[in-house]
Amino acid sequence: MALDFGFGFVAGVTGTIAGYPFDTVKVRLQTQTLNHRLYSGSLDCFIKIAKQESILGFYKGMSSPMFGVALINGIVFSIQNIAKGLFDNPDTYITLSITGVIAGASQSIICSPIELVKTRLQMQGIGQQRKLFALSTHLYKGPLDCLKKSYERRGLRHGVLRGLSMTFARDIPSFAAYFPAWQFFVTNFSPTGQEADMPMYMSLIGGGFTGIAAWTVSYPFDVIKSRYQAARDHVYKGVWDCTVKSFRTEGWRVFTRGFVPCTLRAVPTNAFTYPVYALLKRTFDTPIDEGESISENANQTKVMIITTVSPPSISSCD
Repeated sequence: MALDFGFGFVAGVTGTIAGYPFDTVKVRLQTQTLNHRLYSGSLDCFIKIAKQESILGFYKGMSSPMFGVALINGIVFSIQNIAKGLFDNPDTYITLSITGVIAGASQSIICSPIELVKTRLQMQGIGQQRKLFALSTHLYKGPLDCLKKSYERRGLRHGVLRGLSMTFARDIPSFAAYFPAWQFFVTNFSPTGQEADMPMYMSLIGGGFTGIAAWTVSYPFDVIKSRYQAARDHVYKGVWDCTVKSFRTEGWRVFTRGFVPCTLRAVPTNAFTYPVYALLKRTFDTPIDEGESISENANQTKVMIITTVSPPSISSCD
């Protein structure tokens, strides 16, 4: 379990760095309204952030998910591997889906406050140059300050854990699709049907495919989560009120807003996350082969024989 956690942690850091700029664009598009439209689309958002906020504008609030997402990945892969041990056939699609549900639900309570902080920091200082942003008056000084102020204003349930229900609603179907999608790709595109025999470039493609599959089934929930977490406390009474008001004012398309940068983000993020985890697991967590096992058993037998023949040496050790 410790190794699974460590491998997932490293994979999470790698994936976060690769995909974070796309995540910033996704959140900006998800949270803008028709009455306050700053960006006409994904490309326009990319260009304006780069011009107005510099390259650092894409990485606002990354310190929170840098550690948090890495922690979450460690938890997800650890719990999923433990859950697979409860089934006789751990690699069937149904089993992978069930274990994905367990893993997704387990990490949501940690994921929700991390994403609350990330979302609010990403929305801070929109359109300001980085050098100006550093000197301007802004609400949050950093991730810990954001958590502190969220707790002071609304407490744990309505402040720090704001949007938890939508995090559950998003992550349960997302991870239910994530692990079966990876298994499907390996089965159909590996020369032998085994993960270890798949070329690295195919692993990267498979990671991107897996991420897109997971986001496709859960994306509308992510939109509501982002809008609810980013909004001022008095704007929405709850997630259902946020859903109804968003639909009434902007129609069904609001639930797909930002999907293009989300899928673009899914490619580099997941192209590195699961393949890096799988590579580390194959490299550092290889089981003892049959020859080593026989040799070890033989050595143990020799020790037992020596122990039986020469008890004086044992007594001297005592």
